[in-house]
Amino acid sequence: MIKDAELVIIIPTYNEGKNIPILLKRIYQVVHNASVILVDDSDLQKNALMKRDVRSFKNVQLVSRFRKLGRGSAVVTGFKEALKNKRLKYFFEMDADLAHDPVEFPKFFSKINSTDLVIGSRYLDGSRIQKWPLSRLVLSKLINKSLKMWLGVDVSDYTNGFRLYTRQAVEFLSEQNLKESGFIALSEIAYKLKKAGFRITEVPITFTDRIYGKSSAGLFEHLHAFWGVLRIKFSS
Repeated sequence: MIKDAELVIIIPTYNEGKNIPILLKRIYQVVHNASVILVDDSDLQKNALMKRDVRSFKNVQLVSRFRKLGRGSAVVTGFKEALKNKRLKYFFEMDADLAHDPVEFPKFFSKINSTDLVIGSRYLDGSRIQKWPLSRLVLSKLINKSLKMWLGVDVSDYTNGFRLYTRQAVEFLSEQNLKESGFIALSEIAYKLKKAGFRITEVPITFTDRIYGKSSAGLFEHLHAFWGVLRIKFSS
């Protein structure tokens, strides 16, 4: 059984001021005393507004970077910050845009004692995707099938950032020279862990497209991801 005091939730954010207070309320309805680390790449003005909005939540730490350095980079920054707390044993990462629902945390908790990384998958039996346009669904499936073919890790969803790690897995990752900084870093992380002998499993989730704000994963980043796959594969 995971204790709240042993859990940290790392959330990379970029222009997510409307979503973060809603997400924090949802999180603390499920895990009342967990730590949360927000790694924010927004500019100074938007960061200041977020700092104001999260002030009323206990156990929330805001790490401010003030420029867009990439989702993967933000998660690694959060990992390294969280590792300073020796009491933390379980490390969640999730998106800031309300696509990931904290009510699904127990699915992950039920698996983590027998594995090192639990990935919330959009593509297992029992998974659901809500309010996504068909074009984005097709692109996501194409990317994930390509990643599986190239990297050979037996998971259905390489690119979803709803994940629970053990401390041992995060300590290992913090020592790696990870090459990718954008969302393709999620694939690099899974690849590195699998090659090192860590265990990975998946659970089905419901994924809901954002209501507020705009996705930062545009066409350029998706094209850049394909080059990232080659870098991951051949740098090993």
